[in-house]
Amino acid sequence: MHTRHEFLALSAGMLALLTGCIGSEPEPDRGEGPDVWTQPVQMRLTIPESYLAFTGNTADGAARDYADYSDGNIATSVLEDGSLELYVTDHWYGRLRTMWEDQLGKSLDSLGASEAVVSVEVSDGCDAVAVTARPSFADHADTDLYQLVAACGFLQLLDPGSDWQGNWAVEVTLLDAETGAEVARGTLPADELSYSRESWDEAVSAGA
Repeated sequence: MHTRHEFLALSAGMLALLTGCIGSEPEPDRGEGPDVWTQPVQMRLTIPESYLAFTGNTADGAARDYADYSDGNIATSVLEDGSLELYVTDHWYGRLRTMWEDQLGKSLDSLGASEAVVSVEVSDGCDAVAVTARPSFADHADTDLYQLVAACGFLQLLDPGSDWQGNWAVEVTLLDAETGAEVARGTLPADELSYSRESWDEAVSAGA
């Protein structure tokens, strides 16, 4: 049976890898347009401890990653509850949002490319994911699903028009491709999303 802990064992440090993946992008031309390096802070973003733990990180480790990623232009503060605050300009907010939107797209493409997956749907608010798949999906731990959830969660935290600051939740539903039966449902990170070939077959039989 696959659980959240099994997926995390495979994807520990994912946040650090994601924050580093754009580090090789060309830096903006400091001689053109507004000076993005000296803009005043426009926004404070809170990354809760629950998100850091979900991605196998700590506030101290993530703070170092964001400092490296931005050449020190993203200021951070580690809070007593284990969460991390980011202080960003419009420029760096845009960079972070682009990075996580790209990661969302890559995770959707990668998950959808699996022979076991028929379709993947993400809600407009990134608070729900539905995966329609064949029973063989239960035969292996698919980190693409948890990377998709991580991208959804961070995009919630980045949304200035929502009340997700300091909080996040993604409901994941697995559906059997042939019958449409619900195989598993859980709201991450609070719940354990667990499933196996046996539980899959039981869910399909119960819905027949």
